[in-house]
Amino acid sequence: MSKPVVTVTILTGRRKSAVLPALFDSGSFFTIVRKNCLTRGTVIRPLAAPMRLRGATRGSRLRIAGTAELVIRIGPKEILDDALVATNVAREMIVGAGTMQKWDISIRNRNGATRVVMG
Repeated sequence: MSKPVVTVTILTGRRKSAVLPALFDSGSFFTIVRKNCLTRGTVIRPLAAPMRLRGATRGSRLRIAGTAELVIRIGPKEILDDALVATNVAREMIVGAGTMQKWDISIRNRNGATRVVMG
């Protein structure tokens, strides 16, 4: 089963926006965005202690720079959530299970084709 990638728009506190592909991944709890995908002036709140997460690739470690509050526009729906900001993640954005659970987003599989469904 392939994981769905959907084009989303992220809006920062200053209402600047960026359009990027987001992988919807129920195997990741956290929502993660690559630092260089954020618009200029996005407020990144540093973490009290450094954080490293395991990546999907064997032996990889994601370096987390902090968190950012984002409005994520998925089709006609806008959701608000915090995202971890990583400096070395391969994808532009990963929408994790925590965000999907909060906002009633699910991944549906039909004959090997996946799609994102907003509740």
